[in-house]
Amino acid sequence: MPVDDRNTRVTNILEDFFESATNEHIVINEDDYKNELDQLFATSAWGFREILLVVLVAMKLDPSFKASTGLYDCSPRAIYEGPIKEFLIEKNIPHRKSGPLNVAKATVGLDITWAAQRRPAYVAEQVVNLVNYLETPDEGKDVRINSLGISLMKRLIAETIRVGELSVTIERTSDPNHLYNLCYRLTVETPDSGNTPQKISAFLLKNYHRYIFSSVTVTGEEDRASVTSTTSKKPGDVNEENLEKILKVYEVTVKKFDIARIRDSYDCISVYNDNNGTNIHEVIVVCRPEDCPDDMEPSGLCGYMGHFKYQDIVYYYWNIFEWYANTLQRMTDEGRMAFYMDLNNYINEINTSETVKRLWHALHS
Repeated sequence: MPVDDRNTRVTNILEDFFESATNEHIVINEDDYKNELDQLFATSAWGFREILLVVLVAMKLDPSFKASTGLYDCSPRAIYEGPIKEFLIEKNIPHRKSGPLNVAKATVGLDITWAAQRRPAYVAEQVVNLVNYLETPDEGKDVRINSLGISLMKRLIAETIRVGELSVTIERTSDPNHLYNLCYRLTVETPDSGNTPQKISAFLLKNYHRYIFSSVTVTGEEDRASVTSTTSKKPGDVNEENLEKILKVYEVTVKKFDIARIRDSYDCISVYNDNNGTNIHEVIVVCRPEDCPDDMEPSGLCGYMGHFKYQDIVYYYWNIFEWYANTLQRMTDEGRMAFYMDLNNYINEINTSETVKRLWHALHS
């Protein structure tokens, strides 16, 4: 069917599930699948519940669709990253950018072979069990699809409410010591696969430049740490730019930034230089002392720890905590308050890691 018609149908299916899920007069008997469905919400791997939502929508679109043998027959990327994700955003439901595609890539169908290759495998097995339950060829198939769709939507709505209760309202402050302590605790206790320090660094640089009224813009605050330089088409995690020309490249990490990562970085920068006619030859690596390569040339200083030259690019290693404190000290009062607001808004976002939210909530209790 035409794309616009398909997207409208997907939205209508989701709205029907939502309307039924919020109707207190509609009671669903979940005995056949409650345990399996509950396990999809007991894991931080959201992609499993999202792929189930894709399957349910696809089965409503086409009753002959079988996710167990032909998942990609329903064009899962198109329907998830289009109308499904738009619906989740509109309803403020926690989701990942490409969650279901990440857990289902390189597979023909959602079966035991697929489940064994996923992590955690026992959760993927619950998806397989639910798919098999839905695909049972009898007269109750439509009822099963609708019931499970409503039950899944109820849990998604409950997640929105539960996560929303962790939101924090902050008192405006420009105290650099207080803000440093928050940054330190977040980075040490809830790095969130590198997302936390990357967001902090991007927000610091952005508001430093904005409130000294420089012409420099900062990119990288919208990316997750899992986004590669190739995907983002930028040579670093965070970049300082002017008139779309990159002036400085930052790699922000709380993992070892050794020769393997240096090579990856070098390859990305080389491609960027070739494609854009630029000459980037320096990278600032903001990390912990233990993340530096063993054969780095030490500086003998505390903040700037040393450098490592790889071919024609020099990597300068800065202590992430010293760098936080230094940047906060150099910011204006207005810049620090804006940074605090940006950080709070990010942590309050529905898709930010719950572990980060819980620590932030505790730090403000």
